[in-house]
Amino acid sequence: MNKNILWLLGILLSLSIGFASCSEDTPEADPYSDWAVRNNAYIDSIASVCANPPAGESWLRVLDYKIQTEASEGLGNQTYTPGKNDYVYMKLFPEDNIEPLGISPLGTDTVAVHYRGKLINGTVFDESFSGDWNAAVSEPRKFAVSAVITGWTTALMQMKEGQHVEMYIPNGLGYGAVSSDAIPSYSTLIFDVRLEEVIHPKGPDDRSLKLKVE
Repeated sequence: MNKNILWLLGILLSLSIGFASCSEDTPEADPYSDWAVRNNAYIDSIASVCANPPAGESWLRVLDYKIQTEASEGLGNQTYTPGKNDYVYMKLFPEDNIEPLGISPLGTDTVAVHYRGKLINGTVFDESFSGDWNAAVSEPRKFAVSAVITGWTTALMQMKEGQHVEMYIPNGLGYGAVSSDAIPSYSTLIFDVRLEEVIHPKGPDDRSLKLKVE
């Protein structure tokens, strides 16, 4: 074989090994770098959209239910001014052939919901259904309104049975500085939620009995 060809093959082999070595040594970019800063900026943008919704969209801003409760009972700090991180932001979708909408749940109620939760980078961390939404096959999950993160409780008590929303929960109303499974600390949580049913507790506190009295 021609010496020049052997020499050329040797150079190409050396270069390929060098490139492979560089590729292995190059660290992958951290998808969660500056995560707290990015999430804070994201909530800023959502707060702006909620304040000035695009044409044809309906949004709702709901104050942390704990702050609302303290204020109504005269326990709140009267000098405290809520900031953007004290609200849940909700994009409202048209009712899916459900008319009229039902009642809103109380903190003592249980709800059946369909949902999908994701991070600001699109990573899905929890869901009650897979693939596209299909009312015929999707099974809702049930839990007490008071047994979930503050942002969920706040939003649920503003929803009505049969309603479909997309909620944006600041990290302070979610898991804050603590990570939880696939959710990094300081994460804004985005949920697509359908409130299927409001379930009242049985017994003396049964809400349906109270409604009849009222």
